[in-house]
Formats: sequence, C-alpha cells, structure tokens
Amino acid sequence: MIERKETLKTVIITGGNTGLGYACAKNIAEQKSNWFIVLACRNQQKAKEASEKMKKETSNNNIDFLLLDLASIKLVRDFADEFIKKQFPPLQGIICDAGVSLSDAISITVDGIETTFQVNCLSHFLLINLLLSHLRIPARILFVSSELHRNDGPLKSFWPDFKNAQRIAYPEQSLRPIKKSGSQRYSTSKLCLLMYTYELALRLPLNGFEHITVNAYNPGLMPDTGLGGLNKKLLRKLFLKYIIPLFAKGAVSNPKNSGKILADLLISPNYENVTGKYFDRAKRINSSGESHDLKKSLDLWNTSIHLLGIKKDFLGKRS
Repeated sequence: MIERKETLKTVIITGGNTGLGYACAKNIAEQKSNWFIVLACRNQQKAKEASEKMKKETSNNNIDFLLLDLASIKLVRDFADEFIKKQFPPLQGIICDAGVSLSDAISITVDGIETTFQVNCLSHFLLINLLLSHLRIPARILFVSSELHRNDGPLKSFWPDFKNAQRIAYPEQSLRPIKKSGSQRYSTSKLCLLMYTYELALRLPLNGFEHITVNAYNPGLMPDTGLGGLNKKLLRKLFLKYIIPLFAKGAVSNPKNSGKILADLLISPNYENVTGKYFDRAKRINSSGESHDLKKSLDLWNTSIHLLGIKKDFLGKRS
C-alpha cells in the first residue's frame, strides 16, 4: 500500500514504458516531485524495467506500474479495481497514450472487437469511465491523437473511414465492410479519439464534473516508435515514403521533444482551465470538420456505452 500524502497527486500514463509515454513520464518525474506516476502497460516485465530505469534517471521514486491490457475489457476493469485498491495519492491526471498500428489483416480481440479500435479508443473510454468519480479536481485528461485523423490528404488509403461506430467495431459484419487497411483503421481510431475529446469536454461540466479538462494532442510523426510491434525499419520506410510528404515541413518529431510538451499539457499552469482543444505539439490548431460532427460523435459515444456494457453513464447529459 502506498502511504497517502495530500501533497502528492497521481497521473496514469497508458503505454508509459516506452516511446512517447516514457518520455512524457520522465519529464513529469524530473520536473514535479509531487506527482506520483503510474505506468499502465500490458507487459509487466517491461513496465518494471522502465519504472526502475526512470527512477535512476530522475532520482524520483514516486513511480510505479500496473498491468493494463487494453485488448481485454475484463483486464481494463481489473486495472481500475487494482488502482483503486492500492490507494495511490489523489488521481488528477490520465494520459491515454498507448496504441497499436497493425497490418492490413483484420485482428479481433478476445471480446470480438476489432483490435485497433478497442486498444486505441474503446478501452481508453472505459478506463476514463471507470475512474471518473475517482478523479480529484482540478484534473486533466489527455488523448494522444494524430494529424492522420484528417480525410483530405492525397493518399486515400490513409484517410479515416467513419460511417458508424458499429461498423468500426465489427468491420466484417457490416453490409458495407470497412476496407482491409491497417493504416485506415489506425487513422480512424485517431479520429475517434478527437470525437471522445470533444464529447467529454461538452459533457463533463453538464454532469457535475466541473474543473476536469480534456484535450487531444498530436505528437507529430515519429518514425522510430515502432507502433504495434512493427519492424522499425519497415515502419520508418513507410513513414518516409508515404506519410511525411502529406504534411507540412516540421511534421516530424521524436519522443523526447513531443514527450516534454505532452508533460507540459498535464503539469503547466499555462493550460489551466483549457479544455476541448487540439494541440499540434505546443500549438493549438483546428482539427478536421468531421471530428466535430455531432451526429457521428453521439453515435460513437452511444455505441461505446453499449459495447462496454456500461450500466451507469456518469456523463449521460449532453445538452
């Protein structure tokens, strides 16, 4: 059991054992000794190694890890139960960073849901729902999205494909199946994360959760991160050949630089009371028109509630 200290506050970072998540956690640990950092990861051994490494690098011992497998609804619920049971310092931040980018072959989780959508979106939605009442205000929620959420680039195979959320969750059961494109399923998931962001920003103050802010973040293109266990050389080649040319100069970043900015979005007073916004690194920008589509966002919200079997939607009031 962790000794409770009111001076401490806790942040959960999914996927915090590597890449952007690790860089973000390390920055928080270096800057703020009063933040207790929980690395939420699917590989306990790697999470333990990352935790110990971070403690040595930062001389901050307020770092722990817990098992979180986003490909299983049960294990997300288990994580929330374990987090509450351990009685960490007050929870004031959740950073939803973990994600996968898979091959074109459609992958299905143990819950029967398309893997990219469940891991990147649905399970993060569940995590926030489960821990919402345990957040101590003022609190901040952050979703890691991407400029790939836009559907106006020259390479259509990367465009998101959002007709309805049921079709995204069950791509092979629809009358008009989603294309078997791993890159398209990834970009669609990043669009969904923006929709979650805006819906939460709308619903939180209307349902008694004032002073909880929620924002989305584009860390830039990071060719060396190896999403989803893909071969890093192959991933870098694909990014350099197909994706980078779609964006303006300066789109490429790295975990160190983008991780620091993501940490600032959590801890800096500059972002106090800022909610429902989309940041490209430190710059606030407009996301796509589709990401603000209220009809699609409502469909995504209601479908998510249904798929997860959430009996009490704490944020049911929308307007």
